[in-house]
Amino acid sequence: MKSARDAVYEALHERLTHGHYQADATLIPQALSEEFGVSRTPVREALGLLERKGLLVAASRGFVLRIRSDEEMLEIFEVRAILESGAAAAAAERHTPVDIARLQEAMALSSSHTEPADIRQALNIFHDCVVRAAHNQTIYDMERDLRDQIKVSAPWFTPTGRDSFESSVGEHEQILEAIIEGSAEKARLLMLEHLNHDRDVRISQLVSRTMGAAGTTAP
Repeated sequence: MKSARDAVYEALHERLTHGHYQADATLIPQALSEEFGVSRTPVREALGLLERKGLLVAASRGFVLRIRSDEEMLEIFEVRAILESGAAAAAAERHTPVDIARLQEAMALSSSHTEPADIRQALNIFHDCVVRAAHNQTIYDMERDLRDQIKVSAPWFTPTGRDSFESSVGEHEQILEAIIEGSAEKARLLMLEHLNHDRDVRISQLVSRTMGAAGTTAP
């Protein structure tokens, strides 16, 4: 049975990584305690864990989202690309039949869906399966934390229409093929190229939203 702290942590983690809170939101322990129907102790503990994960920062009245600077974001994208491309190479060398079945299922899901949000969710599952197939828990934990930090500071805004994912789906299919073939260097380079594309799209979306917000507040 989950502890109160773990339940609150999971709920807040889901919110933070799915754009539930605005960038300027303040998470107040007392208010969250009342919302979740628990004492302030498990709420404070959950918030502390999220702070250590790099998703929140302690403030005078509670906790605020940790929004990274442009330089920090580029650093995080760079490190994530190194970790996940390395994981793809390791997956090509260490994968089991179960790993391949999971990767193929994720790709099948991405092909069967028509809603963009569902396609993206299937592709996220694919990435998770790739890192798991590397069979390196340290890489998995570090990559997951970086992915969450990116989601908080540069959340993905899903485009409309399945055709907007055709290129990305093709990139994932090539990565899967390289992993199945056992071509470690090919898998690494394909994953690196794909993540660079993802970085460029996210940064473009982030800049567009920033410029749009500035335009709406200009005198």
